Amino acid sequence: MNEYGKTIRKIREEKGYTMQQLSDGILSISFLSKFERGNSDISISYFFQILERLSLSYDEFLFVHNDFKLDNFETFFDKAEQAYVNRNLSKLQTLKEVQIDKWRTTKIAAYRCNTLVLDVLICILRDEFIDAEKEAIEFLFDYLFQVEVWGYYELRLYNTTMFLMPPEMVLTPSETAVEKSVYLRKLAKVNQIIIYVLLNTLTYLIRHNKYLKEYEFFLDYLGNIPIPEKDLLSRNHLLYLQGIYEVKIGNKEKGIEVVNKAISMFRELGSTGLVTERENFLLIILNDTKPK
Repeated sequence: MNEYGKTIRKIREEKGYTMQQLSDGILSISFLSKFERGNSDISISYFFQILERLSLSYDEFLFVHNDFKLDNFETFFDKAEQAYVNRNLSKLQTLKEVQIDKWRTTKIAAYRCNTLVLDVLICILRDEFIDAEKEAIEFLFDYLFQVEVWGYYELRLYNTTMFLMPPEMVLTPSETAVEKSVYLRKLAKVNQIIIYVLLNTLTYLIRHNKYLKEYEFFLDYLGNIPIPEKDLLSRNHLLYLQGIYEVKIGNKEKGIEVVNKAISMFRELGSTGLVTERENFLLIILNDTKPK
């Protein structure tokens, strides 16, 4: 995040703000000066207060920070998603080879993380068990926690790769996404990814009884996020997970009723793949809750 300070200085000077005007009521001039020189970091709270004073969104800031170019990593996800939706394994494999080559050439950590994203998508299309070497997962985990401010890229990266991690490793980055969402939820596309992160976190944790308390936390938090009315899939997915939770805690009849309601909505939306997936998952949960 230190490099962000230099961009803040550039924007401040272009907008005609003095350091006194920008820092007043937020942090000291000396603290801002160190940040702008790249000699010190600042908290996320201070950073977003500065952006607000500069009348700048986080997306706009990144656009300037990246020399007014569309983030290459954002276009990577768009290409990967398109290939996945089209079930184009050849394209996904080609993208992976490109990312491997860029990692070997530049040693930029994000390129290596991108190969894990592609591994997940390839395994799903091949209906194979999603697995990764311990060293690769640790690399991914370390990368995520070296980044001071999670932006659109980090959230999309984590949302796709969380299933590579054991559940105990998922709790902390999911909580981090929740903490950062206080500021990032103002951005529609980032807010959408946070919703996906929480939905996937809930889907992952519900299989593990020892994490029911954490499940309740994420479920309550997601229930308080204003999911856009037009995002019917996310709203219905949340309803489905609420029903699964009722089954898990012993309210089987009520839970199955809610789950079936959600599944019928998926069916009406024409999401036949999701219908089969959700029906199979319900059977797994029901089997998990049978007396041993």
